[in-house]
Amino acid sequence: MKESVYLGIDVSKGYADFVLVDTNQELIEPLFQLDDTPKGHDKLGIILNRYASTKPDDEIYCGVESTGGYERNWYNYLLSLSGKIPVKVTLLNPVVVKGISKASLNRTITDGISALNIACYLISYKGKVHYCQGDAEQKNPFKSWRSLYTYQRMLNKQKVQLNNQLEKLLYQYFSEVLVYCRNGIPMWLLKTLSKYPTAQSIKKAGVKKLGKIKGIGPNRAVRIVEKANQNRQDSNNHIGFIIKNTCLEILHKKEKISESKAFLEATYKDNYLVKLLCSIIGISYSSAIAILFEIEDINRFPTTKKIAAYFGINPEFKQSGDGTWGSHLSKKGRKSMRAVLYMVCFSAIKYDPFMKKKYADIRAEGKCHYFAMGILMHKMIRIIYGGF
Repeated sequence: MKESVYLGIDVSKGYADFVLVDTNQELIEPLFQLDDTPKGHDKLGIILNRYASTKPDDEIYCGVESTGGYERNWYNYLLSLSGKIPVKVTLLNPVVVKGISKASLNRTITDGISALNIACYLISYKGKVHYCQGDAEQKNPFKSWRSLYTYQRMLNKQKVQLNNQLEKLLYQYFSEVLVYCRNGIPMWLLKTLSKYPTAQSIKKAGVKKLGKIKGIGPNRAVRIVEKANQNRQDSNNHIGFIIKNTCLEILHKKEKISESKAFLEATYKDNYLVKLLCSIIGISYSSAIAILFEIEDINRFPTTKKIAAYFGINPEFKQSGDGTWGSHLSKKGRKSMRAVLYMVCFSAIKYDPFMKKKYADIRAEGKCHYFAMGILMHKMIRIIYGGF
């Protein structure tokens, strides 16, 4: 008789805890722990092969909790086994595992209990779990390149943090130049401050030296020196050192971001899926690549509702007792995708007559900008889904 067994895997840095149970949550294998090494992987293979040889008709369902990358070695190894023994593998959101733990009223949480919670989720919510296919996973051209996309996002995040720090320093020690920073800190100002970081150093440099910096010119150089002469905020050498090096770091991040964008676009410019997405008004090459990295495999989503919910752009409605909360974006999915979709829709309402009219109609009903953008983002993800 064909049965199912469930392997819960709680991954830690350098090792993982495993529990194998049946549909009644009875232990088949005692809780065991293996190192994240080839030797540990082989030992897991021996355990699963031994079970599969005694019960060849049984299906082994494996759940791995997503831990920011540490789970990938186990996940990929189990995928490699799927062609040899009846193993199916899924990556689980940590939120659902935490929910199972709360529902079980566990007062003590250990790695072993977490592994059991993962197995319990696989048993209790079979219809909500998507198991990956080994061949499709290995052939996905966007899966293996996602680390570069993550690297690019990290650079953007660091650049924003440095920009915020620089603006605070300028506000405290050279607030006169903030008039040029209403739409972000311009490149010419970053280059200027990387050479002359304080009002005193700008006055000392003079109009002639400032005018040689690209993007300034004689007229702007005169105005900057005037602002430096108006400055009454004290700044010493260590403040100048911080401002100078912060500007250099921002310029460095900008350069690396441009390099990574150019590299990704050169790599995927001929990909048919990228070209397909770029045919949608509002989607550029960089946006198309980002969307494909986020989606990875469209076959993971059987309906448009599934993909909308995955990225948190589905409407959410709450009612409890006398309290009612109207429809709004759930924002429970990947926020990086929502950021991409927002900018895509922002571009679409400028150049796509249909999106422009849709936006105007929603605003005419008295809805705010962000409410209208939420509807357009939901519309855009359905257009993207339909394109595949």
